[in-house]
Amino acid sequence: MPVSADKLRANRIVAHDPTDPNASLFQVLRTKVLQEMRLNNWNTLAITAPTPGAGKSMISVNLAISIAMEVNQTVLLVDMDFRKPSIHKYFSVKPKYGLQDCLQSGVPIEDVLFNPGFNRLVVLPGRQGIMSSSELISSPESTQLIRELKEKYDQRLVIFDLPPLFVSDDVMVFLPNVDCSLLVVESGRNNKDEVQKSVELLKSKPLLGTVLNKEAVSQKIYFY
Repeated sequence: MPVSADKLRANRIVAHDPTDPNASLFQVLRTKVLQEMRLNNWNTLAITAPTPGAGKSMISVNLAISIAMEVNQTVLLVDMDFRKPSIHKYFSVKPKYGLQDCLQSGVPIEDVLFNPGFNRLVVLPGRQGIMSSSELISSPESTQLIRELKEKYDQRLVIFDLPPLFVSDDVMVFLPNVDCSLLVVESGRNNKDEVQKSVELLKSKPLLGTVLNKEAVSQKIYFY
Protein backbone atom coordinates (compact mmCIF):
# COMPACT_ATOMS: atom_id res chain seq x y z
CA MET A 1 0.00 0.00 0.00
CA PRO A 2 2.48 2.67 -1.15
CA VAL A 3 1.83 6.19 0.15
CA SER A 4 2.49 9.29 -1.93
CA ALA A 5 5.33 11.61 -0.98
CA ASP A 6 2.90 14.52 -0.69
CA LYS A 7 0.73 12.72 1.85
CA LEU A 8 3.74 11.69 3.89
CA ARG A 9 5.04 15.25 3.92
CA ALA A 10 1.63 16.59 4.93
CA ASN A 11 1.66 14.16 7.85
CA ARG A 12 5.18 15.26 8.94
CA ILE A 13 6.84 12.05 7.78
CA VAL A 14 10.22 13.12 6.41
CA ALA A 15 12.78 10.46 7.35
CA HIS A 16 12.83 9.03 3.83
CA ASP A 17 13.39 12.38 2.08
CA PRO A 18 17.08 13.29 1.63
CA THR A 19 16.09 16.82 0.63
CA ASP A 20 14.43 17.52 3.96
CA PRO A 21 16.87 18.84 6.59
CA ASN A 22 14.91 17.15 9.38
CA ALA A 23 15.63 13.73 7.86
CA SER A 24 19.20 13.93 9.15
CA LEU A 25 17.89 14.25 12.71
CA PHE A 26 16.18 10.91 12.40
CA GLN A 27 19.36 9.44 10.95
CA VAL A 28 21.20 10.51 14.10
CA LEU A 29 18.44 9.05 16.26
CA ARG A 30 18.51 5.84 14.20
CA THR A 31 22.26 5.47 14.63
CA LYS A 32 22.13 5.94 18.39
CA VAL A 33 19.22 3.55 18.81
CA LEU A 34 20.70 0.84 16.59
CA GLN A 35 24.13 1.06 18.20
CA GLU A 36 22.69 0.49 21.66
CA MET A 37 20.28 -2.24 20.59
CA ARG A 38 22.85 -4.16 18.55
CA LEU A 39 25.42 -3.89 21.34
CA ASN A 40 22.97 -5.58 23.70
CA ASN A 41 21.39 -7.95 21.16
CA TRP A 42 17.98 -6.33 21.66
CA ASN A 43 15.24 -6.34 19.03
CA THR A 44 12.18 -4.77 20.70
CA LEU A 45 11.72 -1.08 21.47
CA ALA A 46 8.80 0.71 23.15
CA ILE A 47 8.17 4.40 22.46
CA THR A 48 6.03 6.47 24.79
CA ALA A 49 5.62 9.99 26.20
CA PRO A 50 4.48 11.50 29.50
CA THR A 51 1.32 13.12 28.09
CA PRO A 52 -0.79 13.16 24.90
CA GLY A 53 0.29 15.42 22.07
CA ALA A 54 4.05 15.01 22.51
CA GLY A 55 4.45 13.49 19.04
CA LYS A 56 5.46 9.98 20.04
CA SER A 57 3.64 8.35 17.11
CA MET A 58 5.19 10.74 14.60
CA ILE A 59 8.62 9.94 16.05
CA SER A 60 7.82 6.22 15.93
CA VAL A 61 6.89 6.33 12.24
CA ASN A 62 9.88 8.42 11.19
CA LEU A 63 12.29 6.30 13.21
CA ALA A 64 10.86 3.07 11.77
CA ILE A 65 11.24 4.38 8.22
CA SER A 66 14.77 5.60 8.87
CA ILE A 67 15.82 2.24 10.30
CA ALA A 68 14.18 0.35 7.44
CA MET A 69 16.24 2.36 4.98
CA GLU A 70 19.36 0.73 6.38
CA VAL A 71 20.44 -2.20 4.24
CA ASN A 72 19.71 -5.59 5.86
CA GLN A 73 17.57 -4.16 8.67
CA THR A 74 13.90 -5.09 8.64
CA VAL A 75 11.41 -3.30 10.87
CA LEU A 76 7.93 -4.05 12.18
CA LEU A 77 6.04 -1.02 13.51
CA VAL A 78 3.21 -2.01 15.87
CA ASP A 79 0.46 0.34 17.06
CA MET A 80 -0.08 -0.68 20.70
CA ASP A 81 -1.95 2.51 21.60
CA PHE A 82 -5.31 0.78 21.85
CA ARG A 83 -7.04 3.83 23.30
CA LYS A 84 -6.09 6.14 20.45
CA PRO A 85 -4.40 4.31 17.55
CA SER A 86 -2.92 6.71 15.03
CA ILE A 87 -0.05 5.03 13.18
CA HIS A 88 -2.25 4.29 10.16
CA LYS A 89 -3.19 7.96 9.86
CA TYR A 90 0.42 8.96 9.20
CA PHE A 91 0.32 6.71 6.15
CA SER A 92 -3.15 7.98 5.13
CA VAL A 93 -4.48 4.42 5.41
CA LYS A 94 -7.91 3.32 6.64
CA PRO A 95 -7.36 -0.31 7.65
CA LYS A 96 -10.21 -2.79 7.47
CA TYR A 97 -8.77 -4.61 10.48
CA GLY A 98 -6.47 -3.62 13.32
CA LEU A 99 -4.39 -5.33 15.95
CA GLN A 100 -7.38 -5.49 18.29
CA ASP A 101 -9.23 -7.56 15.68
CA CYS A 102 -6.43 -10.13 15.81
CA LEU A 103 -6.71 -10.33 19.58
CA GLN A 104 -10.49 -10.11 20.02
CA SER A 105 -11.87 -11.72 16.87
CA GLY A 106 -9.15 -14.05 15.69
CA VAL A 107 -8.43 -12.17 12.44
CA PRO A 108 -5.18 -13.57 10.97
CA ILE A 109 -2.32 -11.16 11.41
CA GLU A 110 -1.52 -11.51 7.71
CA ASP A 111 -4.83 -9.76 6.98
CA VAL A 112 -3.82 -6.76 9.09
CA LEU A 113 -0.18 -6.13 8.18
CA PHE A 114 0.61 -3.70 5.37
CA ASN A 115 3.69 -2.33 3.67
CA PRO A 116 3.55 1.45 3.12
CA GLY A 117 5.90 1.39 0.16
CA PHE A 118 9.26 1.16 1.93
CA ASN A 119 11.45 -1.89 1.58
CA ARG A 120 11.96 -3.85 4.79
CA LEU A 121 9.15 -2.05 6.65
CA VAL A 122 5.85 -3.66 7.72
CA VAL A 123 3.15 -1.97 9.79
CA LEU A 124 0.73 -3.63 12.19
CA PRO A 125 -1.88 -0.88 12.67
CA GLY A 126 -4.70 -0.27 15.08
CA ARG A 127 -8.17 0.58 13.86
CA GLN A 128 -10.35 2.28 16.44
CA GLY A 129 -9.99 3.16 20.11
CA ILE A 130 -11.14 0.85 22.89
CA MET A 131 -11.44 1.61 26.60
CA SER A 132 -10.54 -1.80 28.04
CA SER A 133 -7.01 -1.43 26.74
CA SER A 134 -4.98 -2.68 29.71
CA GLU A 135 -7.11 -5.82 29.93
CA LEU A 136 -6.50 -6.51 26.24
CA ILE A 137 -2.75 -5.87 26.57
CA SER A 138 -2.49 -8.31 29.47
CA SER A 139 -4.65 -11.00 27.84
CA PRO A 140 -3.20 -14.43 26.96
CA GLU A 141 -3.93 -13.70 23.29
CA SER A 142 -1.82 -10.56 23.44
CA THR A 143 1.03 -12.31 25.24
CA GLN A 144 1.09 -15.06 22.63
CA LEU A 145 0.95 -12.65 19.69
CA ILE A 146 3.75 -10.46 21.05
CA ARG A 147 5.90 -13.54 21.58
CA GLU A 148 5.34 -14.56 17.96
CA LEU A 149 6.18 -11.08 16.69
CA LYS A 150 9.43 -11.09 18.65
CA GLU A 151 10.56 -14.60 17.86
CA LYS A 152 9.39 -15.34 14.31
CA TYR A 153 12.09 -13.17 12.74
CA ASP A 154 14.88 -12.74 15.26
CA GLN A 155 16.76 -10.30 13.01
CA ARG A 156 13.77 -7.95 12.72
CA LEU A 157 13.53 -4.89 14.94
CA VAL A 158 10.06 -4.40 16.41
CA ILE A 159 8.96 -0.89 17.44
CA PHE A 160 5.87 -0.62 19.64
CA ASP A 161 4.10 2.73 19.74
CA LEU A 162 2.56 2.84 23.23
CA PRO A 163 0.06 5.22 24.87
CA PRO A 164 1.25 8.16 26.99
CA LEU A 165 2.38 7.16 30.47
CA PHE A 166 0.02 9.34 32.46
CA VAL A 167 -3.29 8.41 30.81
CA SER A 168 -3.47 4.75 31.85
CA ASP A 169 -1.47 1.82 33.16
CA ASP A 170 -1.07 0.35 29.66
CA VAL A 171 2.64 1.11 29.41
CA MET A 172 3.42 -0.47 32.77
CA VAL A 173 1.42 -3.56 31.84
CA PHE A 174 3.16 -3.91 28.47
CA LEU A 175 6.73 -2.94 29.39
CA PRO A 176 7.86 -6.46 30.41
CA ASN A 177 7.39 -7.52 26.77
CA VAL A 178 10.17 -5.30 25.38
CA ASP A 179 13.93 -4.98 25.71
CA CYS A 180 14.15 -1.21 26.07
CA SER A 181 12.25 2.05 25.72
CA LEU A 182 12.50 5.58 24.33
CA LEU A 183 10.79 8.59 25.88
CA VAL A 184 9.43 11.48 23.78
CA VAL A 185 9.20 14.76 25.69
CA GLU A 186 7.22 17.76 24.48
CA SER A 187 9.20 20.97 24.69
CA GLY A 188 7.39 23.74 26.54
CA ARG A 189 4.83 21.41 28.06
CA ASN A 190 6.41 18.49 29.90
CA ASN A 191 8.13 19.86 32.99
CA LYS A 192 11.03 18.46 34.97
CA ASP A 193 8.82 16.61 37.45
CA GLU A 194 6.88 14.88 34.64
CA VAL A 195 10.09 13.78 32.94
CA GLN A 196 11.57 12.48 36.20
CA LYS A 197 8.38 10.61 37.03
CA SER A 198 8.33 9.11 33.53
CA VAL A 199 11.91 7.91 33.85
CA GLU A 200 11.02 6.37 37.20
CA LEU A 201 8.03 4.54 35.71
CA LEU A 202 10.18 3.17 32.89
CA LYS A 203 13.08 2.03 35.05
CA SER A 204 12.14 -1.66 34.92
CA LYS A 205 13.63 -1.75 31.42
CA PRO A 206 16.65 0.10 29.99
CA LEU A 207 15.77 3.59 28.79
CA LEU A 208 17.76 4.42 25.67
CA GLY A 209 17.19 8.14 26.11
CA THR A 210 14.72 10.95 25.58
CA VAL A 211 13.72 12.79 22.43
CA LEU A 212 12.86 16.47 22.86
CA ASN A 213 10.14 17.25 20.32
CA LYS A 214 8.39 20.48 19.28
CA GLU A 215 11.29 22.69 20.26
CA ALA A 216 9.88 26.18 19.70
CA VAL A 217 12.97 27.95 18.34
CA SER A 218 14.30 25.59 15.71
CA GLN A 219 11.41 23.14 15.24
CA LYS A 220 13.78 20.20 15.57
CA ILE A 221 14.06 17.09 17.67
CA TYR A 222 16.97 16.41 19.99
CA PHE A 223 18.14 13.13 21.43
CA TYR A 224 19.74 12.86 24.85
